[in-house]
Amino acid sequence: MEEDLLTRFLKLMSSTITASDLELIKLGNSLGLDLVSFAELRASQQDFFVDLIRDKALKKMKKNEDNILANNDCFYSGSIDFMVSDEPEGKKFFLLETNGGSHRGLSILTKNQQARLYNGYLEAIYQAIKKNERKDDKVFVLIGVPVDDALIHEKVIMIEYFRKTLKSEGHSVKIFNRESFNIDFKANIIFLIADYRQLSTSLSFSENFIKYKGEKISVLIGDGITRRINNKNFHEQIKKDFRYIKTIVVNPIFKVTDDKSLTYLASFFSKDILRKYNLRYLLFTKAFDDKDLIDKLSYLLKNYNKSFIIKPSGGSGGAGVIPVSKDEQPTNLKNIIETSKNEFFAKFMKNRNPYPYTIQEKANFSLIDWSGGKHTFDLRIYLAQCKGMVIPIGGLGRIARGNFTVGLDKEEFVVNLSGYNGRIEVERGIGFSKKTSKLLNLTEEDFVNMFCIGCVIFANIVKNYKRIVNFSKWDEVIA
Repeated sequence: MEEDLLTRFLKLMSSTITASDLELIKLGNSLGLDLVSFAELRASQQDFFVDLIRDKALKKMKKNEDNILANNDCFYSGSIDFMVSDEPEGKKFFLLETNGGSHRGLSILTKNQQARLYNGYLEAIYQAIKKNERKDDKVFVLIGVPVDDALIHEKVIMIEYFRKTLKSEGHSVKIFNRESFNIDFKANIIFLIADYRQLSTSLSFSENFIKYKGEKISVLIGDGITRRINNKNFHEQIKKDFRYIKTIVVNPIFKVTDDKSLTYLASFFSKDILRKYNLRYLLFTKAFDDKDLIDKLSYLLKNYNKSFIIKPSGGSGGAGVIPVSKDEQPTNLKNIIETSKNEFFAKFMKNRNPYPYTIQEKANFSLIDWSGGKHTFDLRIYLAQCKGMVIPIGGLGRIARGNFTVGLDKEEFVVNLSGYNGRIEVERGIGFSKKTSKLLNLTEEDFVNMFCIGCVIFANIVKNYKRIVNFSKWDEVIA
């Protein structure tokens, strides 16, 4: 029987890993993955360019402390996606979504950028070490991964960075999978790697801890498994006051990053700060069932001369994201919603609820010349905590698969590299560099503004968390 990826992962992690072992192509071969295109995408990144943009962004935010975290136990690592529009006064950016501690694509960052990002995760582990009453108390770190994760190599790179860093500081480290797990092993930091299916029946919540088979978890990394914890008290407490929970969750603000409408609300609440960084606001609201969605779409189409996009809750890869034309007949809205839900369920099965839906104004996308045609694109910015601040790490551009015509075909505007047939189309990704800036028709200052916007939004999700998750005025259209 062929070994699964997690078994291969553990065998690799139980051996001595050299720097050359972590080169993408060689690492992929050891896991049975073809990572040639990932290595090519990483090679398109330009550290010098990104370092320059980062330094300028940090200086721009420093004056008013725009990227300072209100509390340093709420955010450790995340990413944020933007699209670009051409306005008479210049480039404007509009927010697509935020992503929490399970964000992916990290293997296309340079080693320098990866180190900065993984140090954000290490902030959570260091906090767990400080919480221990005795020096010999164990820190139990659980990392959840999707079933048959095609990006499992990124966990190898991340775990090896953790192991190397922690051992250099005098800690003993051991890595387990579900079968080999032994909480009594003589190491003071224990990592358990398991997929969502393996974890779904093994996690509980009691004594204010998330537990794995009764063992208290110190740090939990993986929004995907956190949202699947089948305990009502846990989810109520995350919303009410996550500091009551003694397990450090990366990130406990996942209720906001999972919900696109709440992400937009976070940017709306910080619009006075974000205005100076050229963020453009789009109309949006939220719908809670089919009738609510039809009623709100009907109202918007009748009262605004605009097209809209509907987005299910907590989706990824563009599953269920459907455009609704300003000329759409009201009688066809039910069919559009059914198409969206069917697409969502085809990816996530019936155990995920697509509601609440977000309805967002469809913007005029900036277009670029690529692969013989006009294409839309977005930009993903990776961010991490560094000593109480949100700092920008780097990112990549993602180009839509289809040529742009009128923007009513999903392939014209959904840019996710993993959004079609499960294959990761790395060839549509481009690293950040001077060359990229010319292709995307963006200036250095445009990149600086996007880096700043990402930092400000995450800092303000933390600052306004209770206000955001308790917002209830969804009968209103928010502009």
